[in-house]
Amino acid sequence: MSALNIILLTGRQSEALHDEGEYPHYLCEYNGKPLIHTLIDSCAVLQPRRMICTFSNHDIARLHLRNMVPQMHPSASVLPVHNITRGAACTALLASEEIDNDDELLILSVSDFLDIELQDVVRTFRESHEDAGVVIFNSLHPRYSFARLDSDCRVIEAAEKNPISSNAIAGVYWFKSGSLFVSAAKEMIRKDARVNDNFYIAPALNELVLLQKRIGAYRIEPNQYRPLKTDSQLHAFEAGEMR
Repeated sequence: MSALNIILLTGRQSEALHDEGEYPHYLCEYNGKPLIHTLIDSCAVLQPRRMICTFSNHDIARLHLRNMVPQMHPSASVLPVHNITRGAACTALLASEEIDNDDELLILSVSDFLDIELQDVVRTFRESHEDAGVVIFNSLHPRYSFARLDSDCRVIEAAEKNPISSNAIAGVYWFKSGSLFVSAAKEMIRKDARVNDNFYIAPALNELVLLQKRIGAYRIEPNQYRPLKTDSQLHAFEAGEMR
């Protein structure tokens, strides 16, 4: 079995400057732990080779993240994002030196909280011999990424912020190899497949579809997915309102 690398994307909110005393969303607390720590704990059961956490250079310096994150897990490290990137795919590609290889790759968004066991997700994709896979739930809200499925529940098309189906992607992407993601993302960028002037992870799946790769879908219930993208959602999370 291949080793596994994980990228935790903190998103654009963390790339913006914060007032003194204000903390980014990935440090909101639940049960006494920052969100990023909770996610790292969830990923630890997968025994990853690396957990690469992307943060703005400003946050790294201001919040001493190089001291904090490695104490959360031995494989956790900090990847600085020096400037605002052109979207999640570009941010993930900053880790190319560590992920452009045959190791499996799992990409997670820190602004999406899933009440599931990640080892079940990864095991399902491995046992089904998929080349890639996504976690989906039922929604038509245009804030999400979406996947169109065939009769075998495999992805045949993906779109960003465009409900081409009711299969919304829950911010979890698995690839049989990191090099598969890197090549697909670079090809998507070469084709200038932007959405709102940014490059996202989901449209890169279309490059794998063109290569006739198998892309699985792991379905969860809507109440197992918690978006953490607005102040009200973050406050509810901190208050322990998990449903």
